This record gives sequence, C-alpha cells and structure tokens, in this order.
Amino acid sequence: MPFLVDGDNLLGSWKGRSRSDAERQRLAGELRRFASRERRSLLLVFDGTEPPGLHLGADVRFAGPGRSADELILALLRDQEDRRGWTVVTSDRSLGDQCRYMRARVERCDRFRSRLADAGSADKPEREFEVDYWLERFTRD
Repeated sequence: MPFLVDGDNLLGSWKGRSRSDAERQRLAGELRRFASRERRSLLLVFDGTEPPGLHLGADVRFAGPGRSADELILALLRDQEDRRGWTVVTSDRSLGDQCRYMRARVERCDRFRSRLADAGSADKPEREFEVDYWLERFTRD
C-alpha cells in the first residue's frame, strides 16, 4: 500500500520544522528510510517548482507552476486503478475529503509523525542517499 505525502502540509504541521529547502531535503531522507523499513513505496509531493540545484530524488515531486500539491495528489490518485491501496498523508480537510471520496485512505499528519518518530528512534541515519546526492551534484558536466 503506497503512501502519497502532502509534504508542505506535513512540514507546516510539525513544530520546530519549516518549509525550507534544507527541511525538505531532511524530510525526503526520513521518509525514504521510513518507506524502506515499512517495505512500502512512498511519493512525497511539494507545492511549486523544484528549487535550482536541489535534487531530492525520484520519489519526490513538485507540483509545478500554477498547480498545487493538492491538485497533483488528486491527479495521481485519479490515475490509479486501485485507489483503496493508497494512503494519503495530510491534515488538509478538503484534500482528505476528496481522497476519501476516491476511496483512498487518509492519515493525519500528527499520527503519521508519531509513527515516523517511533520507527526512527531505533534507526541509524542512512548515508547512502547523502553520498549519492553529493556524487550527483559534483559529477555533473
């Protein structure tokens, strides 16, 4: 059962976290480790366009200009045959209602953060993503 995560909504509901590029990168790494432990795929979606020079990985999407993350999440769900197999992480009531209408599951950000914290307490940081990220950045032509 894959996750679709409303990234800006998750960060915005998280005390002590911001929607900065550094926090987005940190969140992408945390969610990548979580998905690996859970053995579930995960797609993290943010509003706007990807900032120049910031590469967060193939499992992260930016909605693009003139389109919200909510619109992209709904479009991605519409393209799925089995929407019941998806869990959307958001505390946005309107988005949650629309996702439930399409028969996807919805998990509120506070509950998801608790699971993320519980799962991460016994986990060591994943360095492989960091190495790949920096190798990609410094080996570009």
